[in-house]
Amino acid sequence: MAKSAVVQAPPVLQAPDLGDAYQALYDSLGKAYWEASDIDSKDLIHGVQESIGEIIDTINAQQLADNTALFIKLAPQIKATSAALKTIQSKINDITKNINTASLVLSGIAKVLSLVPGA
Repeated sequence: MAKSAVVQAPPVLQAPDLGDAYQALYDSLGKAYWEASDIDSKDLIHGVQESIGEIIDTINAQQLADNTALFIKLAPQIKATSAALKTIQSKINDITKNINTASLVLSGIAKVLSLVPGA
């Protein structure tokens, strides 16, 4: 007796980021606005763009609030990690003699520390 093949459903596809989807739509509507041939179409597009703009602003505000809460939670770890990074920064010549590696490490540290002022 032949075994029947088990058919598995494809993995669930993640929906694209809603904010990115609205932003792409907003941008394409902007192009359509300039290509529209009559004022009624321009008014319709502009009205929808304003509404989408408000949606994007709300999504961005929520993401900012979420990220702020996350940053506050991570602040002690960020501060401790930044102190360790400053130690590596000052001792990089003792850690590695490879100029390319040292340069990459120093560049990465500088970027991170510039993004987290006061840490």
